[in-house]
Amino acid sequence: MKKPRLTKQQVNELLDKAMVHVKSVPYEVTLRWLFYRLLQEGVDIKDKKDYKNFTGLLARARHSNRRGWKPNTLIDDTRAIIWNGVNSFNEEEWLKDLKIEFDKFQNQDYFIIILFEAKAMYRQFAHYTKNIPLLAFGGDPSIYSKWKVVTGLVGRFIKYGKPIKILYFGDCDKKGNQIYTTAKKHIIKWCKLFDLTEEEFEFIYCGLTPEQANALNLLSDPNKPNKYQWEALTDEQAKDIIIRNVKPFQDESKFKVIEKQEKKLLNKIKRLLKPKKK
Repeated sequence: MKKPRLTKQQVNELLDKAMVHVKSVPYEVTLRWLFYRLLQEGVDIKDKKDYKNFTGLLARARHSNRRGWKPNTLIDDTRAIIWNGVNSFNEEEWLKDLKIEFDKFQNQDYFIIILFEAKAMYRQFAHYTKNIPLLAFGGDPSIYSKWKVVTGLVGRFIKYGKPIKILYFGDCDKKGNQIYTTAKKHIIKWCKLFDLTEEEFEFIYCGLTPEQANALNLLSDPNKPNKYQWEALTDEQAKDIIIRNVKPFQDESKFKVIEKQEKKLLNKIKRLLKPKKK
């Protein structure tokens, strides 16, 4: 039986409910994230056709500025412009934009890198893991991308001489597990080519696990029963899983020591370079 079309009031209610989610987090979000947040609330989206109708509805709202929706309300990190060549116009502007950043791992006990499956969640991970390198797989990573992880880890081990922790976050389904298992297998194998042993670096699966999904009462993917997407998590749930897994390997107080050094040098440079009044 064909589903009845939504009334104008129902469309407005859906747009308003979606906007509440958009405004509920301190970073920009993607359409995929928004879809899974609404799905957890019981919005009637059961198949790909429903999803297509949903995306079309939001597209029309963004094009027409309906009920506060704008073209930039949602983002697409996978197609972002890389603004090469765009910098300060002059010395005064350069000085205003000047930043000093020292290495944040020099006084930590571990070097950490985070690998995650969903490209759409880059903003979320960047927001909650300020000083940790990030790599979004976006599905099956290429051989080259996995090799770059290995050479990067080897270089950091030589630089720091401290244990490496690779934290992985992905979907709770067959494909997500396959991505993790294959990446781990290859990265461990190739690290051994450089005499890095598993005692010197550790691969840790942080979530999403079936136990986490059940404990949080997540709804399964509409097209994959008993399988769960990372985007199905609320921001607070995702934040908790991320921070809980990062915390054992990161000392925030040591970051503050480095940040004080950065601020001290920045102020010194600005005093030295500040244009003299005529």
